[in-house]
Amino acid sequence: MEVRAASLSAPSAAQEFRYNTSVKLLLFDVDQTLISTGGAGIRALNRAFMKVLSIENAMDGVLPHGKTDPGIIREIFDSRRAFIPTGSADRVLEAYLAFLPDEVQASPSYRVLPGVHHILEELHGRDSVLLGLATGNVELGARIKLERGNLNRYFAFGGFGSDSGDRTVLVRRAVEAAEQLFGRTASPGDVFVIGDTPNDVRAGSEAGFATIGVATGAYTTAQLQASGATAVISDFEQDRERFLQITGVIRG
Repeated sequence: MEVRAASLSAPSAAQEFRYNTSVKLLLFDVDQTLISTGGAGIRALNRAFMKVLSIENAMDGVLPHGKTDPGIIREIFDSRRAFIPTGSADRVLEAYLAFLPDEVQASPSYRVLPGVHHILEELHGRDSVLLGLATGNVELGARIKLERGNLNRYFAFGGFGSDSGDRTVLVRRAVEAAEQLFGRTASPGDVFVIGDTPNDVRAGSEAGFATIGVATGAYTTAQLQASGATAVISDFEQDRERFLQITGVIRG
C-alpha cells in the first residue's frame, strides 16, 4: 500500500539543513513519542472499516502501539477470519487517510508531548544534527498527525509504514533517505532511534543503531529497559539535558 504525502509535504532539505563534519542522525517515532492524537487514528480507522466493509468498531481488541498502519489493517482482517475482497486493504487505507484530518482537528485530547517543541527547536538549530522520522504510520498519516502541532517543519525525511510493514526495514529506509538527501553515509554510531514502544527499540537495535526509549506511552521505563533500549528517558522536558548528552549533541 503505497501512500505518499501530497499537500502535507516535508520541508526542503536544502533549506532546512546545513552540514558539519560530524552529524548525529536522530529518528523519531510519532504517536506517543512526539504527540498524542487522543485516539484520532483509532476513530478514523473504525470509520474506514465501517465505510468500506461495514465492520463496526474494527479496532476493538487491537493494540496499535508500535505497529505499522498496513500491519494493523492486516491484523484486523486476520482476526475476522472472513473472506476479504481483493483490494480491500488499499480501500480501507484510502478511507482512513480521508477521515484522519477531521478526526485529528476535532480531537479535544490532541497534544504535543512535554518538551517536544523545545527539544526539536533546539536540535533543528544545530549544524551537527539531522532530524527524521521512523514510524509505522504511512507517510501521509504521519504528516496529518504532525501538522496540527506544527511539527512537520522539523522533519525533511523518514521511514514510514508506507515504505515497509517491517519496523526494522523502515528504520533502515529512514537512514537511506537521509543519505540520499544529504549526500553522506551515516555512521552507525551516530544514528539514534527514538520511540515509546519495545517495537521501536527492537527495530532500531536490529537495524544496528542505538535506541532511546521514551516512557510517554503505554510502556514503563522498566519495560523499555527490558526490551534492550540503549537508554530510557521519562520525557523530553524532564530529561532534556540527559537526552542531549546520550545522543552526543552536548557533552556530559
